[in-house]
Amino acid sequence: MRRVAFLAAVLALAAAAVLPGARAYEVQTVEVSEGGFNPAVCQMNREYLRFKNVGSTPRRVVWRPPTPGGEPLFDSGWLAPGEVSNAVYMGFPGTFRFEDFENAGNFVIVKTPVYSATWPVECSPDPAKRPPAPPCTGAAHCLRVPGVAMD
Repeated sequence: MRRVAFLAAVLALAAAAVLPGARAYEVQTVEVSEGGFNPAVCQMNREYLRFKNVGSTPRRVVWRPPTPGGEPLFDSGWLAPGEVSNAVYMGFPGTFRFEDFENAGNFVIVKTPVYSATWPVECSPDPAKRPPAPPCTGAAHCLRVPGVAMD
C-alpha cells in the first residue's frame, strides 16, 4: 500500500512539473532601449523582474537607493542588444524606480502590492512601442538629411 501511495505522489509531482503554467514563481520582463522602457509602468506581484535590451546599443539598468551617493540596489551590468539581465527579487511592497544608467530621464516604475499578497498583473510590453531606428553610421546608401532651422 505504501508503494502505491509513494508512486501516486511521484506521478502527481511529475505531472505538475510538466503541465503548462505550473511554475513556482513568475518572472516579468521589461524591455529597455534607447527610447526608454516598455512598459513605462509595471504592476506586478511580489516575484521576479528582469530587463531585456531590445535596442541597438548596450544598455545598463540600475535601481538606486533613496539616499544619494549609495551603491545601486540592483545593477544589470551592460546588456548587449538582445541580452536579458539576471532577475531581481521584488519581494517587498511598494513603488520602485529603475533607471537607464546613462540617462536617468528614462525610467520604469515598478509597483508591487502593499495591502494584499497579490493583485492583477499589468506588465506586458506594448507591441506598438518599438525602439527608435539606429542612427546612420557610415552604411552604404544611407541617407542623412541635415536639420535646417527656420528662424
